[in-house]
Amino acid sequence: MKKILIIIGCAAGWMAGHAQGMDSTAKPANRIAGSSIFGDYTLSLGVQIGTDIGGAVPYPLRYVPDAINAYPHVNASLGAKCGFPLYERFSLGLECTYKRVDMDADARVENQKFDDGDMLQYFSGTAEMHMSFTMIETPLYLKYRFNRSHKVLLGGYYAYILSPKFETIARQGYIGDEPDLVGSPVTPDAPQNMNFSSSLGRWDAGILAGYELQIFSRLQAGLRLLVGCKDIFKRGNRYFDYKMLHMRGAIVISYNIFDIKL
Repeated sequence: MKKILIIIGCAAGWMAGHAQGMDSTAKPANRIAGSSIFGDYTLSLGVQIGTDIGGAVPYPLRYVPDAINAYPHVNASLGAKCGFPLYERFSLGLECTYKRVDMDADARVENQKFDDGDMLQYFSGTAEMHMSFTMIETPLYLKYRFNRSHKVLLGGYYAYILSPKFETIARQGYIGDEPDLVGSPVTPDAPQNMNFSSSLGRWDAGILAGYELQIFSRLQAGLRLLVGCKDIFKRGNRYFDYKMLHMRGAIVISYNIFDIKL
C-alpha cells in the first residue's frame, strides 16, 4: 500500500510540474486567437481588380420606364487597398480605385418631361440613352468577420468624375408642348439628340454595402452594391421631374501584398 501511494504521489508531482512548464511557456489565449484568425498585423496593403455594372437611374424609382432594356458594359477597374484591424471581429478598410462605368439603354416613354428653363416639352415614343462615367473612387467602410471565410462590409464612398457623358436620342414618336398633345413628329430619319454632358457634376458620394469571401490567406473576392446620394446633374438644372442617381453593383478580387506584423 505504501508503495502504491508513493507511485501515485510521484505521478501527481510529475503531472503538476509538466503543467507548470506548459503554463510558463504558453501564449495568452487572446494572442493565439489573434494569430490564427486575424493574422498578427496592424496594417495590410494590397491591390484589386474588378468591374462595375450599372449606371445612373431615375429616383424615385417609380420614374423608371416599364418598357426598358439596359445594356451595361463590362470594364476592368484597378485599385489599391489597405486594412486596419480595430476590435475583435471588426476592421476598417480604405481603397482608391480607377474605374469606368458604361451603360446603354432603350425605352418606351410617355410624356417624358424636358425643361431647360427656356423650353418645356413632352416626348412620347422610343428613345435611346448612352452614359459613361470615368472616375477615381475612394470607399471607406467598416468590415465585420463572421468567421475565417465570410465577411460583410458597410460604409460610404466618394468619387471624383474625370469624364462624364450622358446623351439621349429620341428615335420615333412625337413632341408636344403639353402632356398627350401630338406636336412635332420624331422619325428614325430625323431623330432628336439631347446631350447633357456639359451639365453633369464632377463628383459623387453615396453608401456602400457588400460581402467578402476569403479564398486563400491573401486572396479575397467580393460583391458590392453602391448607391449614390447626389444628382448626376449640376445644381440648378431641372431637366426632369426626378433626380438621376448612380446605382451599380461591383465584383472585386483583391490580393494582400504586404501584411505588416506587430
